[in-house]
Amino acid sequence: MTRSARFRQLFQQGPFCCLGAHDAITAKLAEEAGAKALYVSGFVASGVIAGEADIGVLSQTEMFEHIRRICRATSLPVFADADTGYGGILDVQRTIRLWEEAGASVLHLEDQALPKKCGHYAGKQLVSKEEMVLKLRAMIEARTDPDFFIVARTDAIAVTGIEDAIARLQAYAEAGADGLYADAPESLDHMRELTRRLAPLGKPILFNQARTGKSPFVSMQDAYAMGFAYTLAPIESLLTMHKAVKDVFATFLREGSTDAIADQMSTFGDYNRFVGLDEAVATEKRFAGSV
Repeated sequence: MTRSARFRQLFQQGPFCCLGAHDAITAKLAEEAGAKALYVSGFVASGVIAGEADIGVLSQTEMFEHIRRICRATSLPVFADADTGYGGILDVQRTIRLWEEAGASVLHLEDQALPKKCGHYAGKQLVSKEEMVLKLRAMIEARTDPDFFIVARTDAIAVTGIEDAIARLQAYAEAGADGLYADAPESLDHMRELTRRLAPLGKPILFNQARTGKSPFVSMQDAYAMGFAYTLAPIESLLTMHKAVKDVFATFLREGSTDAIADQMSTFGDYNRFVGLDEAVATEKRFAGSV
């Protein structure tokens, strides 16, 4: 069974979270921890690749390469941010072809105007509902894997309000999107209204569980009870890394030693076992011994 088909099966098994992985190592760690699917965030990629904020700095091909490296490191289905599709009709068609080639199983396409911004930033602008519908239809037409899952995302809540967000998602569902996603709901009332009004469409509804953004933080189970089929935890690995490495560097430069944080670090041996050094050496010896 393909990864895309396995992703679709997850909806039959109850709530699940697409756990954010910001590189190949965090993808492997998430899989080892028992994650059912991974998420590759444009916000996170902007930081990891460019060291910049999520304000549309990455190109389509930079994101493609980033997704491909993560997909190679895991057997899990990968949900990969596609931002605005990187342009017009032909660009969104190329985006889904590249995301499929990279090994992803899911993407979300958003209705922001360029330059796009993180959904939890101020100052977002939208394209028209009609333009987004055309982009979705073009992307669906270009899909080659029928199991590849296309999520329509709206950023309308902060720009034009909850009613427009719902109207947009209704139109996107009619255009053929597989799933629906309103980013950055600002209250529990917003969340309940989204699921109440959108549930009759029969499309899985996504909630972004990111902590410390604009939305209230709720658990995966609580989101499911409100009507969200699944969640994202998109930025946790990056924010954990940011704090941990910042603390390690500050401690080392202050004390000239990592003694104070040694218990927070993997050993050299543990890390090398995790990345498969023992297996690589054994394989090399097996082939060298046959010469």
